[in-house]
Amino acid sequence: MRDSLLSTADEVLERLEDEIAFLAEGLAGVSEQLTCLTTELDAQLAEGIPDQVGLTLDRVAALLGDQVLSDLTALAGLGAIRHGHPPHRDDDSVHAIPTLATDGLPAAGHGGADAPSADDLRARGAAAADHLRRLSAFVTDRFDLARAAAERGDADRALEELRLTREAADSSPAGYQLWLTCLADLPG
Repeated sequence: MRDSLLSTADEVLERLEDEIAFLAEGLAGVSEQLTCLTTELDAQLAEGIPDQVGLTLDRVAALLGDQVLSDLTALAGLGAIRHGHPPHRDDDSVHAIPTLATDGLPAAGHGGADAPSADDLRARGAAAADHLRRLSAFVTDRFDLARAAAERGDADRALEELRLTREAADSSPAGYQLWLTCLADLPG
């Protein structure tokens, strides 16, 4: 009778490990996609392709939907079963989501007749593009932290990092509109 209990425990442990591996693999795939999208976004911003930038930002937001929340929560629960209660973390620092407002852009100088110079307009566009790059990198980095915390069974940290990730992704349309405005201001 003792052997049958042991094999049942082994089977349960094996199923736990399989489910953790399945969830972790799926979330690692999301991380890889976010990394690729960050690279694509950088190139699209450098080439000044507004439609593609908008689509890439939409794809990032779509990746961070309800399925990711469900998988991350499940992984954190299973990670807690596997590893026990997570230890108290020393790094409770919360990193601020990158922000940029119109008043945060380089000042538009005057090229004569109260019109900003082309160099000033390009600097404003570059600052807005850099802001979108910082947001994208923040999303990718914070999602990786959320995934790692879930694997350790630290649900609180995982959900907090996912919240920051989603909040940053949700702020990207405003940054995108700011970049579009800067592009529209550039001389033809």
